[in-house]
Amino acid sequence: MTIGSVDRERFEVLVSDSLDKVEMDARCQFALGDAALEIEPLRGHGGHLPVEDEDQLSVEESLRLFADRVGLSFFTVRTQRWVAAQWPQERRQPGVSYDVHRILASCPDRFELIKDPPLNERTGLRQWTGELAKKAVGWKPDSPATAQEKVAAVHELVRDDEAVAAAVATDFLRRPEIAFNAMRDATARENVNEAQFEQVELLEEDEFEEDYDNTFGADGEADRFDDPSRIVRSWRKSMEYSDLIAVCQGFIAGAARLVPKLRTHDLTQAQAEMLGRQAEKIRATADWMESAVATGRFDLDEQLAQLLRDQ
Repeated sequence: MTIGSVDRERFEVLVSDSLDKVEMDARCQFALGDAALEIEPLRGHGGHLPVEDEDQLSVEESLRLFADRVGLSFFTVRTQRWVAAQWPQERRQPGVSYDVHRILASCPDRFELIKDPPLNERTGLRQWTGELAKKAVGWKPDSPATAQEKVAAVHELVRDDEAVAAAVATDFLRRPEIAFNAMRDATARENVNEAQFEQVELLEEDEFEEDYDNTFGADGEADRFDDPSRIVRSWRKSMEYSDLIAVCQGFIAGAARLVPKLRTHDLTQAQAEMLGRQAEKIRATADWMESAVATGRFDLDEQLAQLLRDQ
């Protein structure tokens, strides 16, 4: 039996070697988190030790300096520090990846939970994976396996795009067995019947417009009457787009007006740091907007949401 391009024996060798590397990777990431934790111990909410020296760096400044020196992002170091704090060395589970430790880190019963790995249906083994850890804490899985997870994933993909949802539904309803099962749902059947009536009305309107053009000409001087609902939908989309453009233009105009005036101000270190944090949020938001337009994915990822919440 072959798996991919290798036989079963070679596959098992590669798995064994990779498990050693996964454990080594976990130790490395925990070591970085321990180092960051030693530099800046995790304290209670809102608590920084009293500043005795004016030159003493803040928690964020210390972690950013450490991140820059080791060549990692500040957010990676901050996460590793937090995960290390949630998993004291004696509680870390050998053979379990760092990713699983990170996902389970917020569970109150994580120390006991990690000792009882769930059944992996793909391998038939009781073992932790990133997907199973996400299920354990209630996160959405990246690769849905059960029927319920697959349905939820489809809903998530088409939630904010009616055109895609309509295309998917149309493709499914072309399959007789799916259409038959769908029509057993009373609500679905009622909505389809109502849509059929609306389609008939639209066809009648289209026929009226065609007769109108044939009679008076497409460029006739008589006033044309459009469906108010279509006009409203078009206005709404135009207004939402215009609002976004206005927000961008407003920021540019405001920055162009106010930034030059800063030359007359002697900003304190706290004020400069505040401006730096706001600029970081602006850059991240602009990158998100540009990426959303390019990829069609408009949802806010967890890391950006956390940045915008200033956590």
